[in-house]
Amino acid sequence: MMGILLLLLSALTPEAKELLEKGIEASHAEDYTTASRAYVEAKKLCPSDPAPYFLDGALTFIYMVDFVTDTLESRFDANLNKAEELAEVGIEANGENARDLFFIGSVRIFRAVRYGWKKQYTRALSPGMSALNYLAKAVKLDPYLYDAYLALGAYHYFWGIKGRYIPGMFSNKETANQGIREIKKVYDYGFYFTASAGQAYSWMLKKEGRAREALAVSRELVGSYPDARTFRWGLGDLYIELGMWSEARKLYEGLLADVLRDQPKCYTNHYQIKYKLAETYHGLGYDDKARSYCREVINNQHLVRRDIGDADFVKDADKLLRNLGE
Repeated sequence: MMGILLLLLSALTPEAKELLEKGIEASHAEDYTTASRAYVEAKKLCPSDPAPYFLDGALTFIYMVDFVTDTLESRFDANLNKAEELAEVGIEANGENARDLFFIGSVRIFRAVRYGWKKQYTRALSPGMSALNYLAKAVKLDPYLYDAYLALGAYHYFWGIKGRYIPGMFSNKETANQGIREIKKVYDYGFYFTASAGQAYSWMLKKEGRAREALAVSRELVGSYPDARTFRWGLGDLYIELGMWSEARKLYEGLLADVLRDQPKCYTNHYQIKYKLAETYHGLGYDDKARSYCREVINNQHLVRRDIGDADFVKDADKLLRNLGE
């Protein structure tokens, strides 16, 4: 951990390093104002370093996902473009080095993820594939640059399970397991992406039928950041997967109260939680209440952003309602 910290922050002043650490911790707690201020101040101290621009761009994307909005894309692009530009200048001046290669690869991964989140999957391919080359070079130069393994692990995992989704393609369990091990490495030893790796690791374990293991990871994340919405979403999914209905009800009712207070106009989150409560009440045997929540989701679908994100819970609510019998 200390090695990666020293490497990634090595070009910064002590004051800037402290600000970035403060910003990263605040971003995990979804304190966007504190994190943004820290990154802006770090830019003033080290205007030629890619780190604060990269982190500010990453923060912007995390905010957009959390609030289900794409209104800050210009800020996202400006910060990531600047980070990539400064990293390229670093390579021109100093030759290929793990730190600048890491930033270029990570910028491109975030672009790919943004396109995937917007369901523009074809556009995601080019930056995603080009990122792998930079990150592979980075870890070859410095095998202890653990954060670089997040994208590499995601690539290996999804390449390993491609047969599940693409007709005519074959899956490779060992490649998928390699990806899971790489993601765990980031979760255990990373700096920038520790929390994100924990989310990814838990999700992959769940997909591989290892929900009990995933539950331990998810609970650890929620324990570290109990007020953060992001980690509670993942824990709620696991409670449903494992049939832990009382725990799911408590979590989603608390999450709904927080979202109504802190995200009053984020209707997509409101109704996604209500769909999760429909699933939960069905699991508890309260089908009338489950139907009520399903109808509320369906009747308000015009308020839901269905063009971004990776799930269509309106469709799921309609299916559940039909299965319950209207």
